[in-house]
Order: sequence, then C-alpha cells, then structure tokens
Amino acid sequence: MLHWFDEKTDAPLEVTADFHWPPTATWIQVVTPTTAELDFVAKHLQVPDYLFQDVSDEDERPRLEREGDIALIILKVPAPMQADAELRFRTLPVGLWLLPHQMVTASAQPLALWDELRGQRQRGKALHVRGLLAEIFQAIARDYLRALRLINAEIAATEKILRDSQNNNEFFRLLALNKSLILFSSALKGDISVAQQTLRLPLLKQDEGDLEDIADALIDLQQARDMTEIYASTITNMMDAYVGVLQNNISNTLKIITAWTVVVAAPATVASIYGMNVPLPLQHWAYAWPVLMGGGFVVSGMLFMIFRKKDWI
Repeated sequence: MLHWFDEKTDAPLEVTADFHWPPTATWIQVVTPTTAELDFVAKHLQVPDYLFQDVSDEDERPRLEREGDIALIILKVPAPMQADAELRFRTLPVGLWLLPHQMVTASAQPLALWDELRGQRQRGKALHVRGLLAEIFQAIARDYLRALRLINAEIAATEKILRDSQNNNEFFRLLALNKSLILFSSALKGDISVAQQTLRLPLLKQDEGDLEDIADALIDLQQARDMTEIYASTITNMMDAYVGVLQNNISNTLKIITAWTVVVAAPATVASIYGMNVPLPLQHWAYAWPVLMGGGFVVSGMLFMIFRKKDWI
C-alpha cells in the first residue's frame, strides 16, 4: 500500500500505466507493498530493494547509511503483542529513505507510528523532510515511553499478586516483560546511535529548529533507555525474590493445614476410640459420651488459642 502526502493532501497512490508522479509529494508511505509498488518506488525514487527486505526482518539492527545528499535510516519501534502472546511488546524495524526534498518511509506492517504522523498532517502542520524526520524521532521516543509506562504498571500489578501467589503464572508474566525490556534495550541503543549520527546530517544544518527537535527526541530516547534498564533490574530482583516468596507462601499454607489438623484431631480421636467394638472405660456411664466429647473440644479450643497466639492460624 502506498500513500503520498504534501501539506494539504493525504491520498492513496495507485500504480497504473498512465500514472504521473505528484510534483508536490513530500512524504511517500510504503506499508506491505506489492511487487509492482516496489518496482514503482525504486524507479521513481531510486529506493534500493534491500530497504524493504530489511524492514521485513525483525532482527535488523538500526543504522544510518549516507551517499551524498541521500541517506538511508533503519530504526526500531515498539509494537504491542496480543494478550495471549509470549511477549508483551516486540520491536519492529522501519526504514527511511531521505532525499533532499522527499522522504520514503517503509514498514512491513501498519504501525501506530504512521497513524500518529498522519494525524499531525490532518491538523495542517507544515510538511518538509527535515521537520518530518524530527517528528518521526519524537514519535518513536513517545511510543517507547508509553510502552514503558504500561510495562511499569504491569510490574506493579504483578508485584501485588506475587505476595500471595502459589503458582508459576506470575513468574512467567515477569519473564515475558523482561524479554520485552531486553528487546527495548537493544533497540534503544541502536536508535540513540542513529539519532546522534542524524544530528550530523548536512540536511539538518539548514534549520536550527529541526535540529533542536531531534536533539530533544534524543534526550527522550536516552530517558527511555534508562527507564528500560531500571525496570529490567527491578524485574530481575523480583524474579530472584519470587522463589523465596513462593516457598514461604507454600510453607505458610502447610503450617495452617497442619495446625487445623492438630486442632480437629482431639475430638476426632475420642470419637474414633469409642467407635471401636471392644470394652472401653466408662462405656456404661450415661454421660460418658458428652463428657469425653466435651473434653475433646476443650482440648481443641486450647490448641486453637495456642496456635492463634503463635499466629499459625
């Protein structure tokens, strides 16, 4: 799918035999392109074929390549997974092909990042390559910070459940969050490096404002990296403590079960003894049964008070 944008236009771009390239198109968005669309973009904008191969590879590393006034940028962005997926978040590559007056963005699937940028276009914001590049870096930084806030909320919720947990569900939940943070850490290091290299592009030196916007986005990316490291350390410590908490919770449960077993044992023992079909003391006394059972319950009550005082029940 192809879309093209200028300051007033957001329109799909259909590849036909009599197509004429829009002279005002500043941003061309490429998402899950067909072979014909790839050939079309490569012909009109000299986009290399490997750009689309790179954005289809989730393991692709962020990087910046320059050749004269043209630059290729690969960045990683966070993307949420389904609720039942093994990971909470993953990172996906996006490609930017920078020309002096046009930019091509490419991704293997639709992303919230593009929707956010298109929303800014609909608000009538001026569109040029330098400003769009700064907006992309800022939007990626915001996506990371939003994802990290969600992860932090899940860590806090899991910590509350963990206090009374006796199964492995919370452990695997923490493990999934930790895997997402590892992906974030690796991707953010690459994005930060690319942002630092981008600041040195001749294209950005034409406008101090856009340069400052990317510098601000770089600060946000560094903040996201620091938050990622803190949250990863928190999860690691929680997982280390999980074993002790789980063992302690199970021990407390067994202690309570054992204490109640002892409390109930006194009257149960009396009942079982006098249920035997053999001669027993006081068996002919009319009050033997209530007295003995009452004594058993008194003993149970005393045991209950003792265990209660020791906080075993």
